[in-house]
Amino acid sequence: MARAIDVARYILEQRDAREHMTTAFALQKLLYYCQAWTLVATDRSLFDDRIEAWRHGPVVHAVYPYCRGRRYVFPREIPEGDASALNVQERLIVDRVLSMFERQDDTQLGDALESMSHEERPWSSVASGTNDVISQESMLDFYSALQADPSLSHAAPIPNLADVSDRTFISGEDADMIAALLSGQA
Repeated sequence: MARAIDVARYILEQRDAREHMTTAFALQKLLYYCQAWTLVATDRSLFDDRIEAWRHGPVVHAVYPYCRGRRYVFPREIPEGDASALNVQERLIVDRVLSMFERQDDTQLGDALESMSHEERPWSSVASGTNDVISQESMLDFYSALQADPSLSHAAPIPNLADVSDRTFISGEDADMIAALLSGQA
């Protein structure tokens, strides 16, 4: 399994290859969304490192030392990170998440991601200013519900995971219709 610093290195390499600079602030939130959508797509975590609900949004504690005191973070600044530790499916999911923010101004991305995360239940339900851990279960529950029903209230975009997911998502309405068909009541 990849570590958070491996995923951080992969994110930075991918953004750098697309001529994007990544603020330390944005990197932390991108890690959060990559973890969330990997949980949704695979029912497995991308990394085991904890994510904490800090005042300005989600922070991966294990990556924080590489971000502390920096405006921008570059791949070379995480020498212990190994991007090749991610398997093909994990890379595809991370790439999907990154593509959702491709057009976002690099200097504004961190603020936009902070705002999005603050409006969504996994962060807001534990944020108390004491760096409480955002559980993987809360992320899986919230973002799986969004994947199944995009009309639910949310702030961040929802990636298309259909071709990279191990799971299938249907709305409650569709589930009821299928149940009725199977029971012969339709």
